[in-house]
Amino acid sequence: MPDLLEYRVPISATLLVLSLASMFVLTSQSGSSLPTYFLAAYTVLGFRRWSGLWLNWVFLLSVAVSVYIAMTSFWSTPFDARNALSQFSRALLGVCFVVAVAEGFRVDWFRVRMTAALALCGGAAAAAAVLLFVAVPPEDGRLNGLGQLDAHIRAALCFGVSLVCAIAWMTETRSATWRAVAGVLAVFLAVAVALSNSRNAWVTVPFGCLVFLISRYAPERGLPAACGAAFALVAAAVALALWFEPSRDALLSRGDSYRPDIWADILRRVMDHGPWFGNGVLTDDNVTVASLVLPHPHNMYLAVLFQGGVAGLALFLLLVALALRTLLAHLAEPEAKLALGILAIGLPAWLLDGYELVDKIGWTWMLFWFPVAVAVGLGSRRGLEDARRFSGG
Repeated sequence: MPDLLEYRVPISATLLVLSLASMFVLTSQSGSSLPTYFLAAYTVLGFRRWSGLWLNWVFLLSVAVSVYIAMTSFWSTPFDARNALSQFSRALLGVCFVVAVAEGFRVDWFRVRMTAALALCGGAAAAAAVLLFVAVPPEDGRLNGLGQLDAHIRAALCFGVSLVCAIAWMTETRSATWRAVAGVLAVFLAVAVALSNSRNAWVTVPFGCLVFLISRYAPERGLPAACGAAFALVAAAVALALWFEPSRDALLSRGDSYRPDIWADILRRVMDHGPWFGNGVLTDDNVTVASLVLPHPHNMYLAVLFQGGVAGLALFLLLVALALRTLLAHLAEPEAKLALGILAIGLPAWLLDGYELVDKIGWTWMLFWFPVAVAVGLGSRRGLEDARRFSGG
């Protein structure tokens, strides 16, 4: 066993790639979770090497948020012991994922290969989805992904993450062949996002790509201004599209999709039943509007507020703030630029979608927990034991 654990990053990296790649292929979340159970067990075996992580506030808040959301199971209505145990299991899987990614960045090749793997997996899935879209046009005209990404918004945002990875790979590799491969993958990913017909992704994915490119090429001193300019550019483009009737009708073809009504009902239920500590993660959050039963709050921040109250939302927002602060403090590192671009997709996208922050492997892991794990790794580099070695000898 010690021999197996001495150089553990190659094994954990393989399990990470299998876990994330399975999202694009396997329709069953349980099937995709299988590699994460092995990853969690393998990561826990190296628990003694986590010493540096316990001094990292981003990691501590990641644990606090995950455990707190799971704890809200105890005051959920109705309480279900089996589902409560499942929530704690999900929290453990997520924390182990964060540890594995953070440890991986102790090894130079990890970032390069993980970036390429996410670009390749996402690009191949996007190419398959585009070809299927052309061969068998869907009735609603929206491109859906394969595997777990069978909903257009999930597919578009995950393809957006892979697009950022493809751009990063294309701008960093010295090989003309791999640069061409990354470019082709980026084209397929961009086309898939466009065909998804997700207005959310149409705005957030270009914004994430812009943030990544700005962080890579803009002078460090001018980065805040450049990111602000990128945000203003995207906001101006959206405002301009909303100003003209033809583009507004195209952009809002489904109206507001009952979002204001959903959010108002969720806020009312929070104020009535759980303003400070929430209604619990197991409490039904479906909303009935105009005789339609609409699932979940369609806003990650409201979902966390509904589940964990002001306490849960405060922990979540503090985690976001500290993760961003860490990434900005280490912006000279390529992985910080990559993580910042991914968060620039996920955080604004969650204003209109999202509902399970702590879950088995899925789009939340790609959009949020992966970049948070990068921040943990960057902030723990001096204190975290070398993950390549399990024993000190």
